[in-house]
Amino acid sequence: MAKRKAMIPLKDLQSNRFLQGFPPKYVRQLRSIARMQEFPLGTVLFREGTDWPFVYLVLSGNVKLEVNVPGRGILPVQEVGPGELVGWSPVLGLGLMTATARTRSKCRLAEMEASKLLAMAETEPKFGVEFFRRTAAALAERLCAMRLQAWGPPPPDLLGGLPK
Repeated sequence: MAKRKAMIPLKDLQSNRFLQGFPPKYVRQLRSIARMQEFPLGTVLFREGTDWPFVYLVLSGNVKLEVNVPGRGILPVQEVGPGELVGWSPVLGLGLMTATARTRSKCRLAEMEASKLLAMAETEPKFGVEFFRRTAAALAERLCAMRLQAWGPPPPDLLGGLPK
């Protein structure tokens, strides 16, 4: 007998920072493809270099992202918490996961199949644009965190961003 997936309370998605401002229609659609997953402290969600079909929204708890750097070993990249997207590689078509994700506390996550997210983006282009805009912002945060980990803070002349 198939296990029924646990429906995520709508309020948990509506209050999630990643989804703030999403039209209610899209939040309900995401809810229909998401399932609640709970993980204890120290659980590896996915490993760098593996094929993984899921994307996660952190509902509660913290997840540590780390990468294996040749010659330097395992380096922490960033710790993310509620309202963050984790495991975006499959929705970007990157193939293998680019980091390892490990829970730093007990976590509640909304787990979504990347293929279903991609299908939603194709059928609902406005959803797709907004979802991928937010995914790009999450990616930019990770790149900044990786840069800080590898080389330290940027020079003061770069702190103002791009010229207008």
